[in-house]
Amino acid sequence: MLSKRWSATKRRGAGFTLIETMVALVVSAIAAAGIYEGFLSTSNAFTQARAQGNAWQQGRTALTMISQAVESAGYGLPMTNCAQIYSNNFQSTAGGLLSLAPVSAQSPTPATLNPYNPAAAPINAVAGSYELQTVTGGGPYGSAPTTFITGVPSTTSANIKVQSSALLSAGDIFLVALPNASCMLGQITNTNPNTQTVVFNSGNKGSVYNVHGGFSAIDPGVTAAEIQNAGFIDLGQASFAVDNFYIGYKFNTATNSYEYNSVPSLYVQQYTSGTNQGPELVARGIVDMQVEFGYSNGVQGSVTSWGPPGLQPGRNVDAVKVALLMRDTRVTPHAGTRAGNTVVIFKNANPPVSYVIPTALPSNNTTGCLMGDCSHYLYRVLKTVIPVRNVIWGQ
Repeated sequence: MLSKRWSATKRRGAGFTLIETMVALVVSAIAAAGIYEGFLSTSNAFTQARAQGNAWQQGRTALTMISQAVESAGYGLPMTNCAQIYSNNFQSTAGGLLSLAPVSAQSPTPATLNPYNPAAAPINAVAGSYELQTVTGGGPYGSAPTTFITGVPSTTSANIKVQSSALLSAGDIFLVALPNASCMLGQITNTNPNTQTVVFNSGNKGSVYNVHGGFSAIDPGVTAAEIQNAGFIDLGQASFAVDNFYIGYKFNTATNSYEYNSVPSLYVQQYTSGTNQGPELVARGIVDMQVEFGYSNGVQGSVTSWGPPGLQPGRNVDAVKVALLMRDTRVTPHAGTRAGNTVVIFKNANPPVSYVIPTALPSNNTTGCLMGDCSHYLYRVLKTVIPVRNVIWGQ
């Protein structure tokens, strides 16, 4: 009897009852759910932090790229009295018109580059994004004329005579100032050292730079006598290098249209020797770019006031201040925004420059915001002050 009782007890102690097993499974499930939730939360936080870090790094890279362009702007450019340069196909701006200022900024962004304009509907962000353009020259002989014009058959002619063509070569880009304060940009197609003749076939016959109709196409009232003795500035083979920074939407090449639901991003449109090299993506998630110029009263390196880009006679531009407003490309629930959904970009400007975060964008133009509400994203303002190594003339 004792042996049977001991055997039954042993069998009962060898395993768990059904109730015990069920309790263990429930406890394990609760523990696993807690562990998974903690892991998921940590993973999401890590992914969010990595995305934000990547976005901010892109912004810093963009500022570095802009700084390099501004610091090198102006080198090799002829310091003439030209208010504007005309060329048949210099593609930096519409109509072949180029501002000589090494650094310039316009607001809002011209529709020829991209329709993005945060100041306009449907965004209505108050601050209108600037477009920043830098110009660097490639002139091997500096700003002084390489030679002078001694004869002009007619103002529509595609050839002139110069004092000496020894330093001129076929393919060189040249600049000639006209009496109306404009300059003609052209390209030499060939030279004749025996007669000191420089030939630049007009229009597309010789170069995309050359203006149809020659000098008279730029200034109909100009005479051959007025061009005679004018300086002939040789810019060499490199011509101008233009970097045009602007904020835009993604362009869909398949549909030949912009994607208004894409994240606004900073692009650079590059032109070198008349060749369009862009646009190239610089940084995603940049929704506004503001620019201020540091003006002085002629003493280089001494900024006396800051203001929006524009003509200020008798004052030089010694520095450029650039601010980029970045928006994280990932939704951050309950991120919280500033008072009134407003981000101040330039606090000390008069009036202060601010960006109002849009919260009710239409479904066909959400600018990359989930459900058209851009308030559930993190924003950061990145700023830099860039000294202008060559004083900007014409300001």
